[in-house]
Amino acid sequence: KNIARHGAASQGKQSEAVVQVDLRTAANYVILAKTGISTVPSSSITGNISVSPAAGTDMTGFSFDKSSNVFWTSTQMTGFAFSSTHSTPTPAILTTAVSDMETAYTNASQRINTEGYNLGGGNLGGLTLTT
Repeated sequence: KNIARHGAASQGKQSEAVVQVDLRTAANYVILAKTGISTVPSSSITGNISVSPAAGTDMTGFSFDKSSNVFWTSTQMTGFAFSSTHSTPTPAILTTAVSDMETAYTNASQRINTEGYNLGGGNLGGLTLTT
């Protein structure tokens, strides 16, 4: 029952010209960080967020409802917040997700950019990206 909450990420359509990086279980999170996540009161996040191996206390600026020991909720987000300090099965699920994230990064970093795109010269700060 609690494992299902870690899912429900939408998968985008894959271009025929470009093979998507397989995020595996990391795709279940719109934000997946190893150290921390910080926000401001007016933010609105759609999807699950997580920190691991960092503790839940490393997610700052949220108004969390901490009534569950497996996940937290907040009015600032439509998904759930998870951390390595939540109860079983969350830590094991997050260990796998972080490993999948690192594998996906390694895969992506070894690809050759044949399209020539370098959006913002690599500086994406302040940009709103849409599909």
